[in-house]
Amino acid sequence: MPLLRVKSKSNFSFERLLKNPIRLIVLTFIIVILTGTLLLSFPFASASGRWTSPDVTLFTSTSATCVTGLILVDTATYWSTAGQAIILLMIQIGGLGLATIVGTFYTLLNRMHSWQQIELAQESTSSRGIVELNQLLRWTLAFTLVAESLGAAILIWRFWPYYGSGAIWKGIFQSVSAFCNAGFDLHGNAANGGYVSLVHFHNEPIILLTTGALVIAGGLGFMVWLNIFSRKKTKLAFHSRLVLKLSGVLLIAGTIGFLLLEFNNTGSSNAMGMLAGPERPLAALFQSITTRTAGFNSIDQFSLSDSSKFLTVVLMFIGAAPASTGGGIKVTTMAAVASGIISDIKHRPSLILSGHYVRKSTSRRAYTIFTLSMLIVLASTIFISIVENDILSSPTISFLDILVEVGSAFGTVGLTSIGTANLHLSSHVVLIICMFLGRVSPVAFAISLTKPQEETKVVYPEANILLG
Repeated sequence: MPLLRVKSKSNFSFERLLKNPIRLIVLTFIIVILTGTLLLSFPFASASGRWTSPDVTLFTSTSATCVTGLILVDTATYWSTAGQAIILLMIQIGGLGLATIVGTFYTLLNRMHSWQQIELAQESTSSRGIVELNQLLRWTLAFTLVAESLGAAILIWRFWPYYGSGAIWKGIFQSVSAFCNAGFDLHGNAANGGYVSLVHFHNEPIILLTTGALVIAGGLGFMVWLNIFSRKKTKLAFHSRLVLKLSGVLLIAGTIGFLLLEFNNTGSSNAMGMLAGPERPLAALFQSITTRTAGFNSIDQFSLSDSSKFLTVVLMFIGAAPASTGGGIKVTTMAAVASGIISDIKHRPSLILSGHYVRKSTSRRAYTIFTLSMLIVLASTIFISIVENDILSSPTISFLDILVEVGSAFGTVGLTSIGTANLHLSSHVVLIICMFLGRVSPVAFAISLTKPQEETKVVYPEANILLG
């Protein structure tokens, strides 16, 4: 009899786990990461045909599934074609979200009858409404296929003079990686030593602009694109207008900022100041795009000025739009926090954002996301700076480089100014945690670990405290 009780309780707990959409999304990401870690460990996944250590495979799998781009080994030279295909599959799953992919096929087959499935897909896509959800899921799959196919075709065409028939796989890989804001590339070789990204294509505007367009397309969010293409039937929603406006402002501001700060930087052979005059505005534009969670780079990140590195951290922390393939706290969260501060200064009773009232629950969630994210980045940076004290003693590495590394991990960007492989194992573990939390959202992860509070009639006394 006691044995039956234990089994019943276990089944009940597992059933309750599956009914929690946020907890299930977190669980699916963990399963994909662990599966990728196992597959990449086998000899067939490496170019040398040898087993790969768990620390490398776990880090690579997490980076791919969380569409980050930080790496310990060069993707092109270390992994075999099979290993690269596994990484690409994890990027695609991580970019779209496993729940979104499953939900899409459910709707295509007209089999979405379960409220649990609907709630799961809604949480994954940040959508509201069953009709809207069905349309959004179909649109997500169709838009992804069209965007990645078109991007791959253009990239294959431009890569062909460099790689011949090898351009086919490299073009497909980069198109998917760019649209999913992952930052993985296949341009390393024995001659250049790997870890080169797009620095050798600084004079190829079509490659940079195509990659940048894919990054922007994935980073704006599927709901925004659906709203744009269906605006003849329905006007552009406030969310879409806000995302487009803020993304444009950040893109222009970042471009101007990097152009001014790096225009005369000749710190290395691949610095912006070493490029031809007409190539520098394009390099600044691409740097502004890639810091919004993409991870590709056409100029040397190691030689960036401290001001540029700090600007990079700010842009990485803000990130892309909700329900997109990008990371960061999201532009709308930053807008809500900034508007809340302004509303408080002006003594407004409610949070007003661009002439619209924002619900208290939304503003409270925005503040929570911002605060938790800031604490995670700061705590992780301090921890790694303590661990990497020997590296910080070098005149070329500073505390700001550690902050860039952590911000890149949490924002799921993939840029590094220190060389991730140069860090200790404990630092890699912290970066893995940052990548995971940055992708699933620290708030979502916290909710997944807590039990829902039952409504009570307890009345608490008012807390009279002084602020400021």
